[in-house]
Order: sequence, then C-alpha cells, then structure tokens
Amino acid sequence: MGKEKKLNLVVFTREYPVGMASTKRIQHLMDFLVSQGVRVNILAFRGNIPQPALQGIHNSIPYQNIGHGIKLSFRQFGKVISYYFNGLILIAKNKRRGYKNIVYKAGGLNIENFLFVLWTKLVGFKMVFAIEEDYSFFKDNIKMISRFKIWTIRRMDFLNCRWADEIIVISYFLKNKYLKKKASGITLIPVTARINVNEDKDSFNNPLQIVYAGTFADKDGVADIIEGFIGFNKHHKGAVLILTGKSAQQEEYKAKFKNEKNIVFKGFMEDVDFYPLLRDSDILCMCRTESGFANAGFPFKLGEYLATGNPVICTKVSDVEYYLNNDDVYLIEPGNPKQITETLLSIVNDPVTARNKGLKGLEKCRKYFSSETNGQLLLDVLLRI
Repeated sequence: MGKEKKLNLVVFTREYPVGMASTKRIQHLMDFLVSQGVRVNILAFRGNIPQPALQGIHNSIPYQNIGHGIKLSFRQFGKVISYYFNGLILIAKNKRRGYKNIVYKAGGLNIENFLFVLWTKLVGFKMVFAIEEDYSFFKDNIKMISRFKIWTIRRMDFLNCRWADEIIVISYFLKNKYLKKKASGITLIPVTARINVNEDKDSFNNPLQIVYAGTFADKDGVADIIEGFIGFNKHHKGAVLILTGKSAQQEEYKAKFKNEKNIVFKGFMEDVDFYPLLRDSDILCMCRTESGFANAGFPFKLGEYLATGNPVICTKVSDVEYYLNNDDVYLIEPGNPKQITETLLSIVNDPVTARNKGLKGLEKCRKYFSSETNGQLLLDVLLRI
C-alpha cells in the first residue's frame, strides 16, 4: 500500500459490492486508490440487487447500503423518510478532520439525490461527478416514475457544472459537452477493466460459445446480435448464444425467443460465475446501435471483453475507433445483423486471425483501460482539487 495521502474519498453509488458495470468500474478504480494510500468509504443508495450484507468490508473498503430495496412511493412513506434521514447522518459521519474530504458520485444530479448532494456541499466536501451517459438522448419506453427521474436529470444538468469541483466523463462527446457548458474541471477516464485472460486456451469450445453481457436497452443492439446469431446458427447448428444481464427488457427477449434452444438467457450472474464465463467463452459481442444515447456514452463491457484476450465483435460507435482498429477487434457497422452473421462465420473459418486479434485487443486493454492507468488519472484529479 502507498503512503497515506490524507485523502478521504466517499463514493456515492447505487449498489455495492454486487452490481452492474458501473459498480465494477468503481471497484477497479477504488482498489487502485486504496493501494496508493487513499482512504475510501462507499455509500450505496437504494439499490435493488441482492447483497452479501447491507454493510461490511469488501477488498478492504468499508461500504454501507442505505435504503436497500425501498420504493419511492406513498405506501413506503415512513421508509423513504428514514432513508433520507439515515443518508444525511452517514454523509456527515464520513467526513474526517485533518483530511481533504471529497465525494465521488456516480452520475449527476437528479430529483432523488439532490438533497444528499446539497447536504454534501453544505458540510464541506469537495465534489466529483462521474457522468457516463447523456440522458437528453434517452428514448426508451420505461415506467412513469423513471421517466420523471430522467426528466430531472436533464433539467438539473446545469447544476453539475456549478456544483462539481471536477467532472469525470467517459467519452469525448461528454467532454466536449461540458467544455461548452464551462465546467470548472473535466477529465476523461474511459472504461476500466481487470485482466481476465486464459493463457492456456488455444482452440474454440465445442459447442462454440458466443456471449453478450449487459443491459437490454434499445441502445445495446441485442436484437441485432440475436438476428445475426440465428443466421450464423444455420451454418453452425451447435453454437450457443449466451446472454447475461437483468432488466425488464430482458424478460421480453426471453419470451420472444423461448423456442430458440441455442439461445440461453442467464440473467444476472455473480462475479464468481460471470468472469470465468467471459474468460472461457469464444466470441464476445458489443453491438450498440447508432443512436445519440449510445454515441454519447461508452460501452462498459467492451473493456471487460478485451481483458479476456478473446475475439470481440464491436460496432463503430462512440469513441471505439479512438482506441481500437481492425487489428484489435472485428469492427462492424451498427444496426447490421447480416454483418454480425458474416463476422461470426469469418471468425470460425479463420481461428488463427481471431486469436491474434483477441491478443492485440488485450494489449489495448492494458494500455487504455487498466485499473492502474485509469486509477492514476483519478488520483491526479483528487490530488489537485
């Protein structure tokens, strides 16, 4: 562990330690900061994913889940009041005398977290917002309460620039957006992944395993992946498409393709099962669509895909081509299931090229997306605030 730097960092997130891609990004960055002597505590607000405990220590980092599983509704009014009351108390308790106190908040302001962020500023924390999406482009059909929350994200966006001592963004689009808004400090830190390679793997599985991991929103292009796989499956009947992740949209896909025996919906997977699945699979798919929402952010799972050294099919969206080229991944046009079919056929017909691309993608992961590289970028931000 590095020499203590008198930095007290409190992380606001949705769930911890078990969570989706954003949680993994936080884990990788915070593990590095702790190794450099930064004091880190994590407060997770109103998550829904089951946790091993509501509070504890994970990889030497203390965490506490506040309001886990409650709904913001009149029927749970008492629990909602308790949620806010406990959250305000814990924020104040996590301030440390003699330290530079900073909050790293995953995402920007919205109606739910406004009071917590305001209180954080009032008790004297510096503020870092880590903004990973631009919800002005979000068009998915979701519940009324979620639509209202996203509306407040859009309306409060101007306050992100005024209240943040630094904004961390995940893409050049977001960097340019907040430069135009004259944010006081902006740093681009892309997706972060931990190396997860099977050095002994020298051939494809039988049956061939193709994997998609993530959400099932419109931007994710899951329908294109499935259509492309079905076309490929006509030529390679034993191949299996495995889709992991949990969302309401996933249930719709599951019902629609219930008769496709070679399409397997795994749902949400614990890390102990998920990372071996990625490592030991054959082909990984990131096929986001051509949309404003997809291009404003950056595909979280791409880093974890590259970290396996397996061949990756990747659409030309967002900042992908800033980091990767056709030597590293199979770059394809978005919204083109036929090209997915053709690329899958190309991979199985030329496994040597596929293996070489996977290994070159792994090197790009080490260069651009490693915990050490991106953790140091974040540490530099914290030190200069």
